[in-house]
Amino acid sequence: MFGNTDPSIAEMREAVALSLMENAELLAPLFDAADGMKADLLARGWSPAIVDYLAGAWLSAMLAKAGAA
Repeated sequence: MFGNTDPSIAEMREAVALSLMENAELLAPLFDAADGMKADLLARGWSPAIVDYLAGAWLSAMLAKAGAA
């Protein structure tokens, strides 16, 4: 009724971080797979910057899918 009722960026970040920590056991395989992807691509001679980008993009997409389920 009074004031701004929308959460601030800091509040939203805190909520996302808390949600990730609460679901860490369920999400661990996604993080493990991203680490494995990075190790495999690095072993094949890919650039570390490209590897970080690809693994991060994949992990972000998988977390979005897990959040939508």
